[in-house]
Amino acid sequence: MKELPVSILSSTELNTFATRLVGVSNEALADNPYVVTLGTIIEKSNADLSDSLGKTMGSEYTSKLLVKDQGRDHAFIGFRDYISSFTHDKNVEKQVAAIALASIIENIGNRIYSLGYAVESSKMNSLISNLRTPQAQQDMDTIGAGDWFEQMTSAQEAFENLHKTKIEADAEINYLTVRDSKLIIARYLQSLLNYIGTNSDLDGARYEPVKEKINVLITDAVTIARARITRIENADKEKDVAAV
Repeated sequence: MKELPVSILSSTELNTFATRLVGVSNEALADNPYVVTLGTIIEKSNADLSDSLGKTMGSEYTSKLLVKDQGRDHAFIGFRDYISSFTHDKNVEKQVAAIALASIIENIGNRIYSLGYAVESSKMNSLISNLRTPQAQQDMDTIGAGDWFEQMTSAQEAFENLHKTKIEADAEINYLTVRDSKLIIARYLQSLLNYIGTNSDLDGARYEPVKEKINVLITDAVTIARARITRIENADKEKDVAAV
């Protein structure tokens, strides 16, 4: 039997793996009381885990946040490009104003829309703060950029309000139940895996096919977990670079 590094699985990944494992083992070994008993214990704790994660497991905020993020991205790009269009204007006053505003944007980042949510929010808030100075406001009035600025600030506020709502919903999760459920699931998962692995050596004809199916489940779970970890590590590196 392949090793299952439970510690690298997120709560949702563990929940999914446990569901699939019990399904495979119960289907193939439904007449084995020990396997069924372990499966029942795992299913009970897995149900508790699902209930505790119910507010976020459906990712109800994922698509909404994506829409709001795209909205602020488009607003930022529109504002940036509008400013840029005046940097070579024949009217010297407008050109000077646009160049000053473009410099503020460049100092924060011309491509902040490509950053992760948290870093982009930080950059957007810094940009908006720098653009609220009297001089910047005067420069925006000079080239008529006020509406674009308001669109950008409104889009940023809409994203942050939704993100705050998500955080508040996450805070309602009973993390003690999550922790306890995960500990029980991990303990009995390992017992079930060890039992099937050992019996595959003793009765290969009956247990080896089940073992092979479970190995596929383990491979899938570990692949997904490691891909997630890699994405997080890359995002952290991106944040470090952006902060320089």
